[in-house]
Amino acid sequence: MKTLRKEDFALKLKSITNRAFLILFVFIMAFSNTATANAAIKSDNTVSPCFKYINNTSICLSISGIEATCTASVMSSVPVKLSIKMELQKKKSSGYTTVETWTVSDTDRFLAISESRLINIFCDYRLKATYTAGSETHVDYKY
Repeated sequence: MKTLRKEDFALKLKSITNRAFLILFVFIMAFSNTATANAAIKSDNTVSPCFKYINNTSICLSISGIEATCTASVMSSVPVKLSIKMELQKKKSSGYTTVETWTVSDTDRFLAISESRLINIFCDYRLKATYTAGSETHVDYKY
């Protein structure tokens, strides 16, 4: 019987955790209504954006100890070239600076990304996600 080293076990556990988080995120995304294809007046009297391709977007920044897990997804009404650019940003006195960038793209109706990074627990962070579907672009932030 093969025994796992401590490092191998930690990597396997991290991989399983990321997959489970991404699957949960996909289900939340499928049943959420963050951005709609038709413009509508929300309950707080703001007008939601009108997109031709983007149906839903979702963003999540989860910080546990010294690790930040960043997740974003976009759903389109029709198969189109989708891309997501996630930027983990650290708060400085002059604003936010990007400490890590991840990108993913594909031609489909749904695209998701989930990545993790070690962080300084004494600093404030935010996640910036730039979604592109065809010629449409939408930027979202999670603090």
